[in-house]
Amino acid sequence: MALPLLKYAPTTQNSRVDALRVGSDEDPKAVSMDKALDREDQNFVIEAAYRQIFFHAFKVDRDRTLECQLRDGQITVRDFIRSLCLSDTFTRSFYNLNSNYRVARHLVEKLLGRPVHGKSEEIAWSAVIMTRGIKGAVDDILNSQEYLDNFGYDTVPYHRNRVVGSRDLGETPFNLTSPRYESYYRGILGFP
Repeated sequence: MALPLLKYAPTTQNSRVDALRVGSDEDPKAVSMDKALDREDQNFVIEAAYRQIFFHAFKVDRDRTLECQLRDGQITVRDFIRSLCLSDTFTRSFYNLNSNYRVARHLVEKLLGRPVHGKSEEIAWSAVIMTRGIKGAVDDILNSQEYLDNFGYDTVPYHRNRVVGSRDLGETPFNLTSPRYESYYRGILGFP
């Protein structure tokens, strides 16, 4: 029997700052299949999805069948994102090389577009991965009200940023603050 998601209290810095938002020059723009009018626009959405999940997708990492299904309207962007997170490429190049804590943090950052609400949320999602596997965690996040409210079915998740009034720039993007591999594997692979 699977455990329910552990309770955690959201934490925040700068709690008086306006809510997460999109719209400044430093923020990524929302990319949606709803706005894709031609094949070029569809390719842009697909590239954005690969970048969001894999940082950078090589030709060998791509799934042409999934791409065709998305273009033809057989699956939604949300289904495409789910498939990328459960793909062999994600499993081999990220899930197998990191702890459940790091995978949980990565999934929240990439799928919900925000940092985890402290160590307790990281532990809660790690427990889901431990009891129900990566599929259970991905499904729970993509089916969450937070995901649906912010991205729906056809928008690629993006980094939702907060800007503090006294700073010119918002938060540092996740791909700069959270390296892909833990220090053990970075040492083996020769990364700093």
